[in-house]
Amino acid sequence: MSRSKRPVSPKKRRYRRIRSVMLFILILLIAVLGGILVWQKKEEAGAKKAQKAKASAQADVGKSEDQEAQTSGGDDSPDSTDDNQANSGDSLDSTDDNQADSGDSPDGQQESDAAEDNINKEVQLAKNTATEEKHKTNGLAICMYHYVYDKDNPPKDKLNSNFIEVHALEEELKYLTENNYYYPTWEEVKAYVEGDLLLPEKSVVLTFDDGAYSFLNLGVPLFEKYQIPVTSFLIGNIDGKKKVKKYASEYMTFQSHSYNMHRGGGNIGHGGIFPVMDHDEAVADLQKSIKIGGNGDAFAYPYGDYNDSCVQAVKDAGFNCAVTTEYGRAKPGDNPLLLPRVRMSMGQSLASFKKLVE
Repeated sequence: MSRSKRPVSPKKRRYRRIRSVMLFILILLIAVLGGILVWQKKEEAGAKKAQKAKASAQADVGKSEDQEAQTSGGDDSPDSTDDNQANSGDSLDSTDDNQADSGDSPDGQQESDAAEDNINKEVQLAKNTATEEKHKTNGLAICMYHYVYDKDNPPKDKLNSNFIEVHALEEELKYLTENNYYYPTWEEVKAYVEGDLLLPEKSVVLTFDDGAYSFLNLGVPLFEKYQIPVTSFLIGNIDGKKKVKKYASEYMTFQSHSYNMHRGGGNIGHGGIFPVMDHDEAVADLQKSIKIGGNGDAFAYPYGDYNDSCVQAVKDAGFNCAVTTEYGRAKPGDNPLLLPRVRMSMGQSLASFKKLVE
């Protein structure tokens, strides 16, 4: 005898529906909690990765700063005590500098941006007033500076002749402005020494080697104040991209002091490595420095050391001019890739400066 199925009461149906809903909600809550736990683990992993990357970046910056302190001294000798002063004035730099990228790390996009940055392109801001009857006949002074310091806040490192006090520098810039000096571009310098261009009687070129922070922090505000264009010969592998980005100015153009040739290893002059480098390797270094600085108008030989192979490499890299540390004024007939300069020294008087540039 078959047993008939009893009908389910409304109360039981209601209970079953409630139980099903509760079970669904419970499963949903479990799923949500599981998702939250997974997300938290990912966040913790991401945070650990970020901390590790930050620590690595800080280590790289410390290495870069050590390299700059060891490498970019005065052009007198790769091994001189000046090496410890190339970055004098770093304490004036803001702390965010230590977190910027180093010139050692490859970054094609930033290099491209630097090359396309018009604010770092050399432009002529004045009119050439030279005439056949009135023009410069005693040669062009290409002034060679290095580092800047403030006597009211002196650097920890020992000062040397490559430093100029910031107030003395301002006094010289003020003199040039008040006497309406003309600042030829490197293209004009090349045309001048090749005999294709006359320059005004009061003409001068201002250059600062190495691109040290002391110079950038103290000098750039003065160039902008007096609206005087200068050249910064930058060592590319020592925070090169960071410096180009942070200190870009209408009145300062970054040119090349090599990418990584401001170091010892050579056998002539002051022992710079450039004269003993393979030609292709040297050209590649120079071209990399051009990418970082954004310009290939002028080059400064590291430590002033060069030979025929160096000059050929500079030419093949595409530079219009190159400067040495040999004393003298640039004159028509000079090789534009071997231009002499007039050294600016610590403690020089304004009267001495006038005689050097007039």
